[in-house]
Amino acid sequence: MSSNDGIVVLTTREKDWWLSLQEIIPAIERVWDRIGRSERKTVSTLCVPLPPEIEQRLHAGASRLERIVLTTVTPGTVKAALLLRSQMEEAAPMTLYLHGDGTDGFEAFGAFADVLTERDTFVVTCEEEAATVRSCFPNAQVELIPFPLVDHFKVNSGKRRTKVEITRLAYVGRVSEQKNLHTLLFALWIMRTSFAWASAVTLDVYGGEDDLGSPNMGLKHSNFGTYLRELAESLGLEDVVTWHGAKPRDWVFYDVHQEPHVLVSPTLHSDENFGSSVLASLVNGHQVVTTAWGGHNGFQEWFPQLLTLVPVHQSTMGPVVDPGSLARAILAAVERSSTVVVEEAAIDRGRAAFSEGSVTARTMEMLRRSDHAPVPLKKSPILQHIDEHRVLFGSARKIYADYEDPVAQVFFKAYGMEKPLPFDERSCYVLAPWVSYSDNVVRIVDPHRGHRSFNVDEKISTLRDVMMSPTMKTCRLPESLVKKLVAQGYAFSLPSEG
Repeated sequence: MSSNDGIVVLTTREKDWWLSLQEIIPAIERVWDRIGRSERKTVSTLCVPLPPEIEQRLHAGASRLERIVLTTVTPGTVKAALLLRSQMEEAAPMTLYLHGDGTDGFEAFGAFADVLTERDTFVVTCEEEAATVRSCFPNAQVELIPFPLVDHFKVNSGKRRTKVEITRLAYVGRVSEQKNLHTLLFALWIMRTSFAWASAVTLDVYGGEDDLGSPNMGLKHSNFGTYLRELAESLGLEDVVTWHGAKPRDWVFYDVHQEPHVLVSPTLHSDENFGSSVLASLVNGHQVVTTAWGGHNGFQEWFPQLLTLVPVHQSTMGPVVDPGSLARAILAAVERSSTVVVEEAAIDRGRAAFSEGSVTARTMEMLRRSDHAPVPLKKSPILQHIDEHRVLFGSARKIYADYEDPVAQVFFKAYGMEKPLPFDERSCYVLAPWVSYSDNVVRIVDPHRGHRSFNVDEKISTLRDVMMSPTMKTCRLPESLVKKLVAQGYAFSLPSEG
């Protein structure tokens, strides 16, 4: 620290267990290093926890700071930032990089949320994340700046692209209930059931089980990885799905994303604010099928010929992906892999948007914007409600009663949950594999959204035939119950090949 310090960047390796942050945090650091080397700003990057002598010098020079940057909010960066702010007569503005913090009510911020001002800036990577921030802090300054990851990706640039039919699907990411892999398996079963030519399609899954469940709801499905393997077997997909487990990140990015494939991501994860695996496949010129959820939507602007977005529907139990729509989208992407050649110049345009040079320029623009008054940043009634529920539930993570919680719906809609699934009397409906019917009871054992059951009165006159998966047997249920199962995302219209 010197007498002319302008900007201090507080960074950390406290979240290295989060694999994508192993790339993202250093990328943010490099942006601020470039700003420092531009000679327009003096930038010091400090990795917490700080040695005692550095911490003392930092606090002594607090009054000279022009800006404080947090690459991520962790106990270590919060501690350092709180101490700095407490020693300033006039609080220097802070730039805070978010990684889905809005969707859990800024849980990691703790008391830090009470000292934020309208001078502080939240940096997000997508419009959906910006909406969650404003739901919590209506007067917040929010800047949309993507993560600059492309410079350190190994890409197929310069190679001639040919039309090749690719039937290999790849999923790269955590094996987690919110990642919605069970719905992907259901979609593969629908592909085999409804589209004869889909039998050649295979799926490689790269990633380890995270054992997190849905912490915001206090829900967890034990042994989710085992559940998925048993589900694949029950659906007759043993010859379709290969489980590779966790692989070294360099191996995945350099050996999976460069090889021919169609990447699939059916995620409904609460803080899916970016998607580095999606970006890695797109910049390598591969077709990608993903949910229209969170940060994935933003890639459409830069890779329109490579990205297919599957709608996320509103249900009375939170967001739902129609497995039939997912199946059709995958098959369309497989077909495009052999019929569509994307020019290298178009891919280069997308790569440039996620480069360090482009992101540095956008960050410099942010620094040039007019300053705001250092008035306290007020919490919204929604965030106050979440804070109260955190105390009520006695947990730092659980903030919603369940997936039906009305406050949770606010964040689902911000992230991309749209119109409900319609009920069509002409359609043939199929129950999800986690729905069963016996002894006049419909039982739902949903690994993502929890368990429930419905008693069936067979005396009801209006009954409807519904297929069960994977047996293809028909059961007769009251039409009113079928409509409810559609509304909750447990019964789906079975597509036809025609």
